[in-house]
This record gives sequence, C-alpha cells and structure tokens, in this order.
Amino acid sequence: MPPARWRALIGCFVATGVVVTAGCGGGSTPPVRARTTATAAPTPSAAGLAAWQKLGATQAPPASLEQVSLGSIQVVDQASGVSATDARAWAEAFLRTFGYVDWAVRNDQEAFLVQSGLGTTAPVLEPNVAQAEQARLAGARVVIQQETMRRLVIRTVPQRLQPTFQNVGFTWTQYAIFIDAVGPITTTWVDGQGRQTVKSQIPAGAAAFELVGGQLGRKDPMGDVWVMSADWDCTSTNARQALAPLCDP
Repeated sequence: MPPARWRALIGCFVATGVVVTAGCGGGSTPPVRARTTATAAPTPSAAGLAAWQKLGATQAPPASLEQVSLGSIQVVDQASGVSATDARAWAEAFLRTFGYVDWAVRNDQEAFLVQSGLGTTAPVLEPNVAQAEQARLAGARVVIQQETMRRLVIRTVPQRLQPTFQNVGFTWTQYAIFIDAVGPITTTWVDGQGRQTVKSQIPAGAAAFELVGGQLGRKDPMGDVWVMSADWDCTSTNARQALAPLCDP
C-alpha cells in the first residue's frame, strides 16, 4: 500500500503492495505503488523533520500528501454495516496510504516503509522496500506511471477466508478495498546520467485489479491512513479462485 496499486514486476515482486509465497508461477503477486515524479519542487510537510524521523524517514514528505482527492474515482459501498460516510473516509485514507508508499519508493525511504505502520505484516510492503533498495544500489531512482483507478469498492471479507490470508503471511481483517483500475502502468529506473531502463509495462486498458485488506488508522503526522494487512493481485487466477467473489470486478 497500490501501487499503489499502487504493477511493475521485479522478479517475483509486483509494483505497489506485497509479495506472497504463491506469487511466483501464477500465484498472487500484488503490486508496489508509485507515481510519476513531480516537475516542481514540493513543499515539505509542516510537521517538521523530527516527526518524520521517528517513522524512519530521512526527509519530510511533501505536504500535498496529507490532502487527498477522490476526483473521478467512484466509491462503492458493498459492505454490510458500513455507512457511506465511512466508506468514503476509508477510500480517502487508502489514497493517502498510496501516496506515502509512492513517495517512499521514489525517494529511497526503505526505513520509512518498515517503520511507518502503513502495513501490519512484513509481506505487505516487502516488495516496495525491495524496489527502493534495488534501485538505490543500482544508482537509480524509480519512476512509475500509475494505473487509472475507476472505483474503490468496500467489501466484507468472510472469516472463513482467514486461513487463506494466513497461509501467505497476511492478516485477515473484516473489510477490504477492491481497486478497479486499468493500465497503462510503466516502471522505469532512471540513473544518475538520466538514462532510462524500462523494467516492466502493462498496456493501456489492461486490468490492474487488487484487493487490499486493512482498517482505518490514525498515524501522525500522516493523518488517517488505510493500514494494510493484505494485498492480493486480483488479476491472478489463483487469487480469484481463492477469494471469489471478493476479486470480481
């Protein structure tokens, strides 16, 4: 948390959220999220560097990440007992998580990904950590053209699926957000001389469906975020079969 989706393949990692044991060879390999880099220098967060250092960051992220907008993204509430107001708040929190993960990957902030509390289990953010670390060791930065999100669908996760989550290192939670998104998605590494290497591409219009389990949490100084406990690639046949109908668009 997604890529972001928030999908750039690096071996068995997929750009924006998580890696699972079943990920290689047709299993569930969720994405590591990141966006294209901004052209103007962003305004740092008003919280101050010390507050971010407590979360493992070596720099303050842009203040703009604290504000999110759903824009044209439709929020669909399919969960029992969840109000429309809560559904919208969860969707906005997810976008905030997406933004912070994106910023961390693009700015070599591996420690922040580990210490920020945006994920409750190590597998959820391991691909993001690996992505940032591998690019840094190669003397490059990561640039990812993000997918287009069309809907964020709030769904109830049956408790009978708890073993399915646990088997791949995830934590079951009562609710999850289904991300209805499409490509294009391109992951590029840019080295110090400006040379670009395309690591992976997903074509325009290709499905980038994802299911991100978790819950709303307050993580100062970030604000309300969607604390991720699971991240499934719903384009995977195995994931669709194991989680149906949660992965259905």
